[in-house]
Amino acid sequence: MKEISKPSVKQYYFIKNPEGDILQEGVVRPDQVLSTNDANTISYSDKRIDIIPDMEAVLGPQVAFNDLLTRAEDGTFSWGSGFEVFESFFVFADKTVAEPLSRALYEVVNPGQEGLYARVYDHPSGETEYSVLEFRRTDIVPIALGADATPLADALAITVEDGALTQEEVDGIVGAISAYAGQEIKLVDFIPESWADKQITKAQAIEMGYISA
Repeated sequence: MKEISKPSVKQYYFIKNPEGDILQEGVVRPDQVLSTNDANTISYSDKRIDIIPDMEAVLGPQVAFNDLLTRAEDGTFSWGSGFEVFESFFVFADKTVAEPLSRALYEVVNPGQEGLYARVYDHPSGETEYSVLEFRRTDIVPIALGADATPLADALAITVEDGALTQEEVDGIVGAISAYAGQEIKLVDFIPESWADKQITKAQAIEMGYISA
């Protein structure tokens, strides 16, 4: 048996069987042991970003960093919102803010690289000024050492101009990048109280037409 046994720090893992039709991702904490058959391949690291290339080799490229291994009813796997426990929620943001914010968060995770932290959906009607970003209550932001908060500050500056956030709230978010460099923080802790009324459920996002069921 292959195993990860009581690691000194939390480990992210990805397991696939030889046929590639049984896949699993998760976390092993310091007081836990994970075992799998010798025939299976297991990748693990204390940084989830390190195992994503192995997952992409099976699933194809991620759309966004917070995509999770997802199994459809027909048994096939893809990138998506994970399983029921990882139910998505969506946050409204002005179209001029949504994608830059997602990209700025990705730069916090992976400095110098381009990508999205969260998927961004524009309304197909094109009649609303708001997009939505897809997050999960379990999302974490692994802030890289040396992460540059400038892109995030620039993305959020627009929200101050239009009154969506206060400068104090933006300063708190940006300050967290330096304060927690090299650590993980919960995504929900990044979302200021003033954006509480900008959150909707997956069911509401479907009803409003942003995403399909």
